[in-house]
Amino acid sequence: MKLILALSGALLVAGCSSLPTQVADNGSRMVCDKEQMARIQARSLNQTSKVDVIWLSCPQIRRDQVKIVS
Repeated sequence: MKLILALSGALLVAGCSSLPTQVADNGSRMVCDKEQMARIQARSLNQTSKVDVIWLSCPQIRRDQVKIVS
């Protein structure tokens, strides 16, 4: 009985735990424009109204337009 309860508890914990986020390469030529997101975030923090920015989706940019920073 104790074994069944222990296994049930372990399955419950394993089932409710979150998986690490994984980025899938789906072959799309569009990627998230993180520079634009940073500019908008900085602009919202600099305003006197202190607007909260909540991203539902990121602005898209073509993969070949991304600046590579070394």
